[in-house]
This record gives sequence, structure tokens and C-alpha cells, in this order.
Amino acid sequence: MKIVNGLIDIHSHILPGFDDGPEDIEQSIEAARRYKDIGVDCVVATPHRIGGTRWSPSPSAVIAAAEKTEAALNDAGVSLRILPGMEIAYPENGDEDFLSTQFLSLGHSGYFLIEFPFTSAITDIIRNVTSRAPGKKKPGIIAAHPERCSLFQDDGATLRQAVAGGMLAQVNIDSLFGGFGAKAAQAAFDFLRQGLVHFLATDSHARGNRMPPDPKQWERLIGLLGREAVETACMINPGRMLRGEKVAPIILPDETIRNMQPPGHHGNIMERLINIFNK
Repeated sequence: MKIVNGLIDIHSHILPGFDDGPEDIEQSIEAARRYKDIGVDCVVATPHRIGGTRWSPSPSAVIAAAEKTEAALNDAGVSLRILPGMEIAYPENGDEDFLSTQFLSLGHSGYFLIEFPFTSAITDIIRNVTSRAPGKKKPGIIAAHPERCSLFQDDGATLRQAVAGGMLAQVNIDSLFGGFGAKAAQAAFDFLRQGLVHFLATDSHARGNRMPPDPKQWERLIGLLGREAVETACMINPGRMLRGEKVAPIILPDETIRNMQPPGHHGNIMERLINIFNK
């Protein structure tokens, strides 16, 4: 496997003791070693931030934990940069001004990672976070794993409208492998085909089956989308985002779009035979 260093994971639950991520620093270290094995040098720690629950860390607590975790990783011989952030659950009563000093943007970039409701209506929510009154600066919004949200899944026009309005989209790598079910996988592939995805991220929880990809899984991802697309989604675009720059969607070559299929899809047998002969 050809290792390309400099990869950045913008969505990771790597801070111990915050949410349903690692229970202790040893699990964080194990995840960090897996990151290094595939060329990731920087991780944005995004503990859940759900208002009114015990998962409501303050920005100062996350910043301190990111610094402490990075130091512990270095002491363990795993050099991995840890930047502070949050995966912010959109509140039911949220409006265009709900992002305030109680929330952290990713790496202090001005881009906020938002987890939208999985099942409830989100049309008005999208309008709120992608619109701004004249003279007001629009916050940078990144939708966390929209392929897992039923209303994005069932109505692709919703995500298209949101992206057209300036929102960015982050798809989970494991969704492409079927880790969140066939419907999420199909939606992830559809969004990629339509040029609606800006980032791929692990959404690792540093335990069980929610670990960062291993080298074999990473090669599978590259085989699926191509090295250039993976580097754009996991290095170039995250770098631009962290610098507060404009980020463009991932555009896949026509051949890649034709050939990629979600897990379990066998396609038309005649089409498959034609593809074999063409190769």
C-alpha cells in the first residue's frame, strides 16, 4: 500500500470520556495508531454536543482535552495532531443564530459540523442555516453524514438545495462499505455521483467496530473512488476548510461513476459482461 501522509479526519470521537467514544486514553492511542497506518496526521476531535444532555461539553473543556490527548499520544510515540471541534446536534428550537460562543467550529476554522435530525422534518432547518439577513455573515455549515438522515435519503433535492445555498456535506467512509445499512450506502453513492459531497471522514468512535479504517479498508476505498478523489476528500478539502477557505465538491470521473456500485448491488448481468469485455 502506498502511504500518503498529510491526511486529515474532520469527524472523529477520539477524546476519552466525553461521549460514546473511547473510554480511556489507551483506546485513543489504539485509534491513533490506526490513523497513522493509513497516513492520517491530523484529526479534528468532534465529541457530541447535544443540548440538555450530559453530552454538552463546553468549548474550554474540549480544547483542554484535545491538548491533553495530543500530549498523551506523543508520549506514547504516536505523533498525531488533535484539533478541537464538536459534532453539534441541531436543536429543535434552533434558528439562524443558534451557533454562538457555546459551540466550537472545527479547528477554530469558522466551519461548524452539524448533525441534523435523523427522522424529523429538516426543510426549515436547512433554510435557517443556509440563509442570512443582509449584512450578516453566513456561518460555515458542514452536514455530518447526511446519507444517514432519512429525509436526505428520501429526497435528494433537499441536499442539493442546501449545497446550492452554501452548506457542505461530509459522508462517513463506512457508509460506502455498507456499515450503516443499504439505504445509507445507496444515498452516499448517489450524493457522490451528483457532486454533493465535500469530505469523507471516519466518524470513528475509537472502540469496537467504529475504529478508523485499517490499510486494507483504505485500499478498498481508493479502489472504489480513485486516489485523487480520496485525497481531495481527506486532505485537500479538509486543509482548505481548516484555513477558512472555500471548498468545492468532489467531482468523480465519468468512468468511476459508471463503475462504482453500493455493497450488494450486482447490476444487470448483460451490463456486467459488457464491462468485463471492455476491460
